[in-house]
Order: sequence, then C-alpha cells, then structure tokens
Amino acid sequence: MTRDPARFVIDARYVRSRPSGIGNYVAALIARLPALAPDARFRLWTHPERPTPVVAPNVVCVPVASVADGLSTLLRPSSLDQLQAHDMVHFPFSLLGRGLRCATVVTVHDLMWIEHPAKVDARPLLRRARASFYQHGMRHALARATRLIAVSRATAARMIAVLPSCANRVRVIYNAAGPAFVATSDPGGAARRAAELIGSDAPYYLVVGKNEPYKGHEVALQAFAREARPEELLVLVQRTRRGAGLQRLAQQLGIASKLRWLPTLSEPELVTALQGARALLQPSLVEGFGIPALEAMASGCPVIASDTPALVEVLGGAGVLTAVGDAASLARGMNTLRQGTLRSELRERGLERARAFSWDSAAAATLEVYREARALGAPAGSRHA
Repeated sequence: MTRDPARFVIDARYVRSRPSGIGNYVAALIARLPALAPDARFRLWTHPERPTPVVAPNVVCVPVASVADGLSTLLRPSSLDQLQAHDMVHFPFSLLGRGLRCATVVTVHDLMWIEHPAKVDARPLLRRARASFYQHGMRHALARATRLIAVSRATAARMIAVLPSCANRVRVIYNAAGPAFVATSDPGGAARRAAELIGSDAPYYLVVGKNEPYKGHEVALQAFAREARPEELLVLVQRTRRGAGLQRLAQQLGIASKLRWLPTLSEPELVTALQGARALLQPSLVEGFGIPALEAMASGCPVIASDTPALVEVLGGAGVLTAVGDAASLARGMNTLRQGTLRSELRERGLERARAFSWDSAAAATLEVYREARALGAPAGSRHA
C-alpha cells in the first residue's frame, strides 16, 4: 500500500501587499520549497490581499479571512482548515495554537513579548492585553511544537533559557537578504538616486525599522546630535507610528531640521537608500536576528550596531559594535567610521559576511525540519492540549 505524499501546510497570511519582516521570511520560503520537494503537496493559508502568492503544480492556496496572530489561530487553529493526522503545519510567527492533532513547526523570531514586553509596546494598557496573548502562544509553542526553528543562536539560547526542556526540538536556521540587496557598481548613480529619494544630496545615516522601544531609535537621535557634522542628515524609514515621540526629541536636541522621514519603501527604494548611506545605525536594545543589518551589508552599506547578542552573531565582526542603550558609545562608533579606510574595509567585510546567508540554504534546511517533524508527529500530550 502506497502512503499518501507528504502534505505540508504553511500559514502564509503574513505575505501581504505591505512588506514586513515575517512576511518577507514566509515569502522567501514558499517561493523555494515547492521546487525543492516536487513529490510533496503544499497547502498555503493565504491572506485575502494576496490569495495566490505562489503558483506551482504541488501548491494549493486557501485564503483565510482571520488574521494570522489572532484569537482563532491561538484558541482554535483546527477551525481554520480541514487538517489531516499526517499533515505538518508551519506557523512562522512564534505562536502555536491549542488542540492540533498533527505535527507542528513554529519559527520563533524572538521572545521579547515574554522577556521584554515594555520594549515592544510603550502603551501600558494595550501592552498588558497583547503581552498576555503573545506570551500564551509563545509558551505553548515552546512546550508543544514538534520542532522549533530559531532564527539565530542567540534566539535559540533565550528559548532554552525560558524552557530548558525544548532544547532538543530547536533547530537554528538563519534568515537571509533578498536577491535585490546587492552593492552598486555605479556609486555616482546610486548617490543620485538616493538624493532623489530623500530629497537632498547631503551625506546621511540611515535608520530602518518600526518605531518601537526595543529598536533604540531615541539612542540613534541622541548619538546623531552628539556626533553629526553640520552637513549630515539622519534618515528614518518608519513603517508604523511615524516619528511617535521622536520628532519631539529631535526638537529638544536641536536636530529636527536634520531629520528626514521616509514612509514604507519598496524593496528597490530601500536598496537605493542603503547604497547611498554613510552607514546604517541599528542601536537595538534587544533583537532576535536583525535583518536590516544583513540587508545593509549585502548592499555594501557599513553597519554601526549595538552589541546585543543577535547583532553580534549576524555581523560576525563585519560592523562597528557599540554598547546597548549608550548614545555616547554609538556616537564614538560614528566617529570611528570616519577614521582612515575603515568605512571601505567594513564595506568589503560586510559583503563577504552577507554571502554566508542564503534563502536557498534556509529553505532546504526548513524542508528537512518539516520532514523530521512529520515523521515524528505531534509531541505526546499535544493532541489533547
């Protein structure tokens, strides 16, 4: 009797028209996995905005109206689709719902909602409700997922610190930069395109990422106020909550006229911004991986980052490290970058380091985790959890 081919179910609802870190992660995987396992079947739960993000003979897309990290996913994930006992379901956003009767894989990007909720959301009332939700889903993932994917060794270490018994189920698979993130062969043209994008041909430092406390954007402003030269600008790419609190701080620091705000950028625009920048500043207070730093290195942009463990790991000696939460240290890092040939040296080291990360390798390693999880099935106790 021939056993049915493997069916891998992937929650792809983060893949939407609006870019996000998790959305890019899932999009990179689903673009590669079907070709890597042509004999397997892939069932994608998709967002109504992008009902068919991938077309392949072994792919079926099922639009799901409810939000990915919503109550239905956490409390009744089996209601989202007709799952079979031999399925393997991948939840790529750190949460696992209850009651599933099949093998599961959960990608954990960080544990900030468990360990540092105040650094994720500065709004006390909303934070309390959100923290309860995410902590419940994350702890259940650590306890019950058949396999856990950590995006860095630093994240894996935090997972094991929170729940030591999960150690043998954790696999580290790195993120990567997309193929569009490359160094320019025409620096003059890149500078002109960047000047058009930001509205100035002045030299600038770049800050990328949503404006949440853990990103340390206030530290970036304080360091810029200390160290920037009169002609330099600070460009902030703010996906959400544009400038909340930061504009007021900039006025207090006397640098409001030196800031430029950019909304959500397309991928080519972000590459342009990175190629034209003096450096990317990533003074995160805590990180699970640090994709902007990797994208910057792949684009030939030097990186000045905090020495939080995940960024130390990702940079691998190819950037300038500064003390977490220390504006004076970040300012010294900016000054160091001006010394001699360090900036050009970091550019070359960053390009070499970025080549160590590959979405093709990540997809192949993820497929092996899928197969391992499916062979094992649901962990004991999870069928009735």
